[in-house]
Amino acid sequence: MPMSDKYKATPALLWFYEGRECDTPDHFNPKRNTKKSKELGTYSGKIEFVSQSLKKHLPDDKERPPLPLYIPSWEGYNSKMAKKYPLQLITPHPRYSFHTQHDANTSWLSEIPGHRACKDGYFWHPVRINPEDAAVRGIKNGDIVKLYNDRGAVLCIVEVTERMRPGVLHSYYGSGKYDPIEPGNPNSIDRGGCVSILTPSRMLSRNVPGMAPNSCLVEIERWEG
Repeated sequence: MPMSDKYKATPALLWFYEGRECDTPDHFNPKRNTKKSKELGTYSGKIEFVSQSLKKHLPDDKERPPLPLYIPSWEGYNSKMAKKYPLQLITPHPRYSFHTQHDANTSWLSEIPGHRACKDGYFWHPVRINPEDAAVRGIKNGDIVKLYNDRGAVLCIVEVTERMRPGVLHSYYGSGKYDPIEPGNPNSIDRGGCVSILTPSRMLSRNVPGMAPNSCLVEIERWEG
């Protein structure tokens, strides 16, 4: 969209750096449009390395402490589940679609390289794997593979690439094409690429009502079905 000649960029937090009133949209800042409009929405009005609000209300929350620090994932390499499912599946936001919209109903979207790959007349959801992990499991580029854990199983087409580090798989979440092999069976293997079936349903922590759909532990094998 063409920008107006009078347009003036307002980078976020530049107002705070320059010590003037907030001039950018910040609906979560209770101090905006008040006598303290030059302050951030934190308790101190400044950038806090130790969150004063968490220190006051939830000082003993080990999953979200007032001082940010590295905390091993409850479903990561150090968890008990890793003995059974040794691969960390990373499922970031899809690159070519907006969540699940149009993925199952727009044929040209499936033809975008990287979004899906056609094999035997079917457009499969890709999963990326390091060559070392692929070789150990007898998996080759273009194979149909099964990703699985105790929550379910999903079929994908594999892309062997050095861009993945050993022990890590990558597959975009958000497939809108749930396609169970056995329709009507809630425990059926899905071949549509709905990798979110494999992710946990728990919240980020007991005090954070956020989803945790972007990482989980799985195993992968060549599909012979």
